[in-house]
Amino acid sequence: MKSKSYFQKIKGQEKCPAQEFDVCEMLLACFGCFFTIMLISLIDKFSHDILSNQPLFVAPVGASSVMIFGIPTSCYAQPRNVIGGHFLSAICGVFAYCLFPDIPIFSGALAVFLAMGAMYGTQTIHPPGGATALLAVIGEKRITDLGFSFAFIPCLTNALILVSCGILINNLSKKRSYPKFW
Repeated sequence: MKSKSYFQKIKGQEKCPAQEFDVCEMLLACFGCFFTIMLISLIDKFSHDILSNQPLFVAPVGASSVMIFGIPTSCYAQPRNVIGGHFLSAICGVFAYCLFPDIPIFSGALAVFLAMGAMYGTQTIHPPGGATALLAVIGEKRITDLGFSFAFIPCLTNALILVSCGILINNLSKKRSYPKFW
């Protein structure tokens, strides 16, 4: 009997809810993503001398941007989750890499495991955080060489810019209010 209920769960319990399509909201979301990624990219480009060629721009911000502007009411897109999720995940990723730098298959899995546990335990789940943790392990040498500073620059910096842009841009719409909570 247990296997039947297990397979019943796999079928899904509900139908996908129909979503209202609003062109203005879509354009605002797309603009928010464009502006934020462009801003982080420009800061990255012009800060190389100041930051000694340390990267400011990392790929997981693309997914975070989609969440902040595409689904701004999601609890996973709220500032606490974005900031905490990226920061904690970066620390977990660097920690896993420090423990097993020569076994990326294991340290990558450990990084995401630790990140999920940290985010879950602190109620800061942010799905792109898993990518942040993994990046600390499998990123290029200039990423892995950063050590724990990876958690501050670029990860915390990116998260703060993302949330700031989310607040400024999402609230331009009468239909949006961001954040829902801190």
